[in-house]
Amino acid sequence: MKTRLIPEFTLAFEDPTDSLGFSIWKTALLWQKAVKERLDPVGITHVQFLLLNSLATLNKNQNLAITQRMLSDHSGCDKMMTSKVLRTLEERKLVYRKNHHSDTRSWSLLLSTKGLEVLRDATAAFTEAENAFFEFLGKKERGFSKRIRKLNKFHQGTVQAIGEPQ
Repeated sequence: MKTRLIPEFTLAFEDPTDSLGFSIWKTALLWQKAVKERLDPVGITHVQFLLLNSLATLNKNQNLAITQRMLSDHSGCDKMMTSKVLRTLEERKLVYRKNHHSDTRSWSLLLSTKGLEVLRDATAAFTEAENAFFEFLGKKERGFSKRIRKLNKFHQGTVQAIGEPQ
């Protein structure tokens, strides 16, 4: 008589691909890999691109000084990750952090000329990665994207920002 290595119980799934969540996670990892491959030659990480792009968006759309908190909230990155990545971007002279004009506890963030140049190159690389990765969806991409956004909106607030401890 053979002895079981583990006691018998009901599994969530026999094959991980039977789980929609697993499939979404695996697809997200493949997408991140594709983006990384395109951003590496530009010399920027995916998170650095996300924060530079978010900073540019906020600077374009807001008529006030952008703080790290605003950037963290807009990008969905936790505060500590945002701070750490901004230090790296500042060391590379891609962003400037200056004392906030009215809140002495905050920094005002500005995209440097060099940061804007890197962002332009990174945007082209990111767009190429996105187009290549999702081209298989063809005309269904818009509907798929809309449904993903609805799913995100439905669950907004139930999951903490990226990287925050639970």
